[in-house]
Amino acid sequence: MIDLLTNGKYGVRDLSQELHQSEKEIYAHLRHIERTLKASGQLLVIDPALCLHCGFTFTNRKQPHPPGRCPRCKKTRIRRPSYTVR
Repeated sequence: MIDLLTNGKYGVRDLSQELHQSEKEIYAHLRHIERTLKASGQLLVIDPALCLHCGFTFTNRKQPHPPGRCPRCKKTRIRRPSYTVR
């Protein structure tokens, strides 16, 4: 998974299809990968989730899971975050 993320930007659904694992497993791997990369001096970069209704950006989220709804407009049309390694 680290090789994939080093070569491009992926969402959890894309990684799930590419690696033939459930999205729940991918989220668990992302938490582990973040710690592994930190030890090696690399960084897991998260392109934050975005509310498609009002444009609110979820920049302060530290967990890889996508938000359920927007805190500003309360809508659930959320573009999921994407991940890459830098």
